[in-house]
Amino acid sequence: MQYENIFELLHKGGFTIYVLALCSVFSLKIALDKSIQFRGIQSKISAQILSLVRDYLKAGQYDELVNQLAAMKWKFFGMKYSSPLIAVITHIVKHKDFDKEDLTESAFGKLDKEVTVYEKGLGVHATLGSITPFIGLFGTVIGIIKSFHALSLQDASNYSSVISGIAEALIATAAGLFVAIPSVMFYNYFTKKLKMELPVLDDAIRETVRLIKK
Repeated sequence: MQYENIFELLHKGGFTIYVLALCSVFSLKIALDKSIQFRGIQSKISAQILSLVRDYLKAGQYDELVNQLAAMKWKFFGMKYSSPLIAVITHIVKHKDFDKEDLTESAFGKLDKEVTVYEKGLGVHATLGSITPFIGLFGTVIGIIKSFHALSLQDASNYSSVISGIAEALIATAAGLFVAIPSVMFYNYFTKKLKMELPVLDDAIRETVRLIKK
């Protein structure tokens, strides 16, 4: 069977294949978690929150706004997610007695803390993208050493087992790249998305402060 051959081929890649498999699962789990979490910083979510803020602040209904924000949750495939803007605006409303400059500074300090949560885990993708090719290369080196050791123990004219061993060793390199490339792509995607959405959050915070101090 073809699938049996594939699994057998991966098994021949050595113990590094199992290490890389764990790295791959870890990378995929973080990517799935972040894909849900990052929905909370979409521009349409921020616009929805800001529209609610405008309505309540213009009516002077501060407590009602805090309650409405606390109840705002969204679901995606059964998993809940929120927006960092909710925590920041709640912070602004609760500290509305600060002068405008201090309130703005405090709000952006709160945003920095919220953004840290979104950045958490992205470094793992960057790390996996850097080290997994070397893990694969390590497996390849071990495989080649074994192949040359086998060559020293048999007739030098019989190269088939040596070539087979080298080919199997290269599986580890391929597996390393298989894990590294998606990890780097995930890291670049989420980092870019965060940078693109931050100006929208900044504008929403400034408008909220302006409405409160109007």
